[in-house]
Amino acid sequence: MLALKSAAAQWQPREQLLSAGATSLTDQQLLAILLRTGTKQLPVMDVAQQLLQAYPQLASLSRAKITELEQIKGIGQTKAIELQAALELGRRSQLAAQLRFGTIASSQQIGELMAKRFAGCRQEHLLAIYLDTKNQIIKEQELFRGTLNASVAHPREIFAYGLQLAAARFILVHNHPSGQTEPSNYDLKFTQRVASCGELLGIECLDHLIVGHKQYSSLKERGDL
Repeated sequence: MLALKSAAAQWQPREQLLSAGATSLTDQQLLAILLRTGTKQLPVMDVAQQLLQAYPQLASLSRAKITELEQIKGIGQTKAIELQAALELGRRSQLAAQLRFGTIASSQQIGELMAKRFAGCRQEHLLAIYLDTKNQIIKEQELFRGTLNASVAHPREIFAYGLQLAAARFILVHNHPSGQTEPSNYDLKFTQRVASCGELLGIECLDHLIVGHKQYSSLKERGDL
Protein backbone atom coordinates (compact mmCIF):
# COMPACT_ATOMS: atom_id res chain seq x y z
CA MET A 1 0.00 0.00 0.00
CA LEU A 2 2.82 2.42 0.92
CA ALA A 3 4.61 1.60 -2.30
CA LEU A 4 1.47 2.33 -4.33
CA LYS A 5 0.91 5.62 -2.52
CA SER A 6 4.52 6.65 -3.10
CA ALA A 7 4.30 5.80 -6.78
CA ALA A 8 1.09 7.80 -7.14
CA ALA A 9 2.72 10.82 -5.52
CA GLN A 10 5.40 10.76 -8.20
CA TRP A 11 2.94 11.46 -10.99
CA GLN A 12 0.16 13.35 -9.16
CA PRO A 13 1.31 16.98 -9.40
CA ARG A 14 -0.41 18.22 -6.24
CA GLU A 15 0.93 15.39 -4.10
CA GLN A 16 4.41 15.87 -5.53
CA LEU A 17 4.30 19.59 -4.81
CA LEU A 18 3.34 18.89 -1.20
CA SER A 19 6.07 16.32 -0.71
CA ALA A 20 8.94 17.79 -2.76
CA GLY A 21 8.05 21.44 -3.41
CA ALA A 22 6.98 23.35 -6.52
CA THR A 23 10.51 23.42 -7.98
CA SER A 24 10.42 19.63 -8.39
CA LEU A 25 7.53 19.81 -10.88
CA THR A 26 7.85 19.97 -14.64
CA ASP A 27 6.21 22.73 -16.67
CA GLN A 28 3.53 20.24 -17.68
CA GLN A 29 2.75 19.36 -14.06
CA LEU A 30 2.60 23.02 -13.00
CA LEU A 31 0.21 23.81 -15.85
CA ALA A 32 -1.94 20.81 -14.90
CA ILE A 33 -2.32 22.23 -11.38
CA LEU A 34 -3.39 25.59 -12.78
CA LEU A 35 -5.85 23.97 -15.20
CA ARG A 36 -7.24 21.70 -12.44
CA THR A 37 -9.39 19.56 -14.75
CA GLY A 38 -9.39 18.23 -18.28
CA THR A 39 -12.34 17.03 -20.32
CA LYS A 40 -14.20 13.72 -20.50
CA GLN A 41 -12.01 12.71 -23.41
CA LEU A 42 -8.77 14.44 -22.40
CA PRO A 43 -7.07 14.17 -18.97
CA VAL A 44 -5.69 17.39 -17.54
CA MET A 45 -2.07 16.26 -18.08
CA ASP A 46 -2.84 15.83 -21.78
CA VAL A 47 -4.37 19.31 -21.97
CA ALA A 48 -1.21 20.71 -20.34
CA GLN A 49 0.92 18.81 -22.86
CA GLN A 50 -1.09 20.29 -25.74
CA LEU A 51 -0.44 23.76 -24.36
CA LEU A 52 3.29 23.13 -24.27
CA GLN A 53 3.25 21.77 -27.80
CA ALA A 54 1.51 24.92 -29.02
CA TYR A 55 3.72 27.19 -26.89
CA PRO A 56 7.08 25.44 -26.25
CA GLN A 57 8.43 28.56 -24.54
CA LEU A 58 6.61 29.80 -21.44
CA ALA A 59 7.37 33.36 -22.51
CA SER A 60 5.29 32.86 -25.65
CA LEU A 61 2.51 31.24 -23.60
CA SER A 62 2.36 34.28 -21.33
CA ARG A 63 1.88 36.52 -24.38
CA ALA A 64 -0.89 34.42 -25.93
CA LYS A 65 -4.29 36.07 -26.30
CA ILE A 66 -7.40 34.66 -24.64
CA THR A 67 -8.85 33.77 -28.03
CA GLU A 68 -5.65 31.96 -29.00
CA LEU A 69 -5.62 29.90 -25.81
CA GLU A 70 -9.25 28.95 -26.39
CA GLN A 71 -8.19 27.19 -29.58
CA ILE A 72 -6.50 24.51 -27.44
CA LYS A 73 -8.84 21.60 -26.78
CA GLY A 74 -9.84 21.61 -23.12
CA ILE A 75 -9.15 25.33 -22.63
CA GLY A 76 -12.26 27.46 -22.27
CA GLN A 77 -12.44 31.16 -21.56
CA THR A 78 -12.29 30.73 -17.78
CA LYS A 79 -9.17 28.56 -17.92
CA ALA A 80 -7.57 30.94 -20.41
CA ILE A 81 -8.20 33.90 -18.10
CA GLU A 82 -6.83 32.04 -15.07
CA LEU A 83 -3.73 31.00 -17.00
CA GLN A 84 -3.02 34.56 -18.11
CA ALA A 85 -3.52 35.88 -14.59
CA ALA A 86 -1.20 33.27 -13.05
CA LEU A 87 1.56 33.83 -15.63
CA GLU A 88 1.33 37.61 -15.30
CA LEU A 89 1.51 37.37 -11.51
CA GLY A 90 4.62 35.20 -11.81
CA ARG A 91 6.22 37.70 -14.19
CA ARG A 92 5.51 40.61 -11.85
CA SER A 93 6.81 38.67 -8.87
CA GLN A 94 10.08 37.96 -10.66
CA LEU A 95 10.54 41.59 -11.66
CA ALA A 96 9.70 42.82 -8.17
CA ALA A 97 12.38 40.56 -6.75
CA GLN A 98 14.96 41.81 -9.24
CA LEU A 99 14.23 45.56 -9.33
CA ARG A 100 13.42 46.76 -5.84
CA PHE A 101 13.08 50.21 -4.42
CA GLY A 102 16.28 51.09 -2.59
CA THR A 103 18.61 49.10 -4.86
CA ILE A 104 21.41 50.89 -6.68
CA ALA A 105 20.30 51.35 -10.28
CA SER A 106 22.29 51.44 -13.51
CA SER A 107 21.23 51.70 -17.14
CA GLN A 108 22.43 48.15 -17.76
CA GLN A 109 20.53 46.74 -14.77
CA ILE A 110 17.30 48.45 -15.77
CA GLY A 111 17.76 47.79 -19.50
CA GLU A 112 18.23 44.04 -19.06
CA LEU A 113 15.18 43.76 -16.79
CA MET A 114 12.98 45.85 -19.06
CA ALA A 115 14.02 43.83 -22.10
CA LYS A 116 12.59 40.78 -20.33
CA ARG A 117 9.47 42.63 -19.22
CA PHE A 118 8.54 43.94 -22.64
CA ALA A 119 9.52 40.89 -24.68
CA GLY A 120 6.71 40.40 -27.19
CA CYS A 121 4.70 43.39 -25.89
CA ARG A 122 2.41 44.71 -28.62
CA GLN A 123 1.86 48.18 -27.18
CA GLU A 124 4.35 50.98 -26.61
CA HIS A 125 5.01 52.03 -23.01
CA LEU A 126 6.95 54.95 -21.55
CA LEU A 127 8.32 54.64 -18.01
CA ALA A 128 10.48 56.70 -15.72
CA ILE A 129 12.68 55.17 -13.01
CA TYR A 130 13.17 57.89 -10.40
CA LEU A 131 16.38 57.88 -8.34
CA ASP A 132 17.71 59.69 -5.28
CA THR A 133 21.12 61.37 -4.96
CA LYS A 134 22.77 57.95 -4.45
CA ASN A 135 21.13 56.48 -7.57
CA GLN A 136 18.85 54.34 -5.44
CA ILE A 137 15.41 53.63 -6.88
CA ILE A 138 12.60 55.70 -5.41
CA LYS A 139 9.80 54.70 -7.75
CA GLU A 140 9.03 53.26 -11.17
CA GLN A 141 6.25 55.24 -12.83
CA GLU A 142 4.42 54.40 -16.05
CA LEU A 143 3.80 57.65 -17.90
CA PHE A 144 2.09 56.68 -21.16
CA ARG A 145 0.80 53.78 -23.22
CA GLY A 146 0.50 54.08 -26.95
CA THR A 147 2.56 55.65 -29.72
CA LEU A 148 5.14 58.07 -28.33
CA ASN A 149 4.46 61.41 -29.99
CA ALA A 150 3.99 65.06 -29.16
CA SER A 151 0.25 64.69 -28.55
CA VAL A 152 0.65 62.32 -25.60
CA ALA A 153 4.22 62.63 -24.31
CA HIS A 154 5.17 65.86 -22.59
CA PRO A 155 8.07 66.58 -20.20
CA ARG A 156 5.74 68.19 -17.64
CA GLU A 157 4.33 64.74 -16.75
CA ILE A 158 7.81 63.39 -16.14
CA PHE A 159 8.87 66.29 -13.93
CA ALA A 160 5.57 66.51 -12.07
CA TYR A 161 6.32 63.07 -10.62
CA GLY A 162 9.99 63.91 -10.17
CA LEU A 163 9.20 67.00 -8.09
CA GLN A 164 6.58 65.14 -6.08
CA LEU A 165 9.10 62.40 -5.25
CA ALA A 166 11.98 64.82 -4.65
CA ALA A 167 13.98 62.79 -7.16
CA ALA A 168 17.53 63.82 -8.05
CA ARG A 169 17.57 62.09 -11.44
CA PHE A 170 15.72 59.55 -13.54
CA ILE A 171 16.09 57.06 -16.37
CA LEU A 172 13.50 56.97 -19.15
CA VAL A 173 12.51 53.61 -20.65
CA HIS A 174 10.27 52.92 -23.58
CA ASN A 175 9.76 49.89 -25.77
CA HIS A 176 9.42 49.44 -29.51
CA PRO A 177 6.84 46.72 -30.25
CA SER A 178 8.63 46.16 -33.58
CA GLY A 179 11.55 44.72 -31.60
CA GLN A 180 14.02 47.24 -33.05
CA THR A 181 16.12 49.34 -30.67
CA GLU A 182 17.11 52.07 -33.14
CA PRO A 183 15.71 55.39 -31.83
CA SER A 184 13.39 57.35 -34.11
CA ASN A 185 13.93 61.04 -34.86
CA TYR A 186 11.13 61.81 -32.44
CA ASP A 187 12.80 59.69 -29.74
CA LEU A 188 15.96 61.76 -30.10
CA LYS A 189 14.17 65.12 -30.11
CA PHE A 190 11.98 64.14 -27.18
CA THR A 191 15.02 63.01 -25.17
CA GLN A 192 16.90 66.26 -25.83
CA ARG A 193 13.84 68.25 -24.81
CA VAL A 194 13.46 66.29 -21.58
CA ALA A 195 17.18 66.63 -20.79
CA SER A 196 17.02 70.40 -21.30
CA CYS A 197 14.02 70.69 -18.98
CA GLY A 198 15.86 68.59 -16.43
CA GLU A 199 18.80 70.97 -16.43
CA LEU A 200 16.47 73.88 -15.65
CA LEU A 201 14.64 72.02 -12.87
CA GLY A 202 17.67 70.30 -11.37
CA ILE A 203 16.40 66.78 -12.05
CA GLU A 204 18.87 65.06 -14.34
CA CYS A 205 17.86 62.69 -17.13
CA LEU A 206 20.58 60.05 -16.80
CA ASP A 207 19.59 57.97 -19.80
CA HIS A 208 16.81 56.98 -22.18
CA LEU A 209 16.63 53.26 -22.92
CA ILE A 210 14.93 51.95 -26.05
CA VAL A 211 13.83 48.37 -25.45
CA GLY A 212 13.35 45.90 -28.28
CA HIS A 213 13.25 42.12 -28.52
CA LYS A 214 15.42 40.80 -25.66
CA GLN A 215 17.77 43.75 -26.03
CA TYR A 216 17.96 47.47 -25.41
CA SER A 217 19.79 50.55 -26.62
CA SER A 218 21.14 53.33 -24.39
CA LEU A 219 20.94 56.83 -25.86
CA LYS A 220 23.64 57.93 -23.45
CA GLU A 221 26.02 55.21 -24.64
CA ARG A 222 25.19 56.14 -28.25
CA GLY A 223 26.17 59.74 -27.52
CA ASP A 224 22.64 61.02 -28.15
CA LEU A 225 22.18 62.36 -24.61
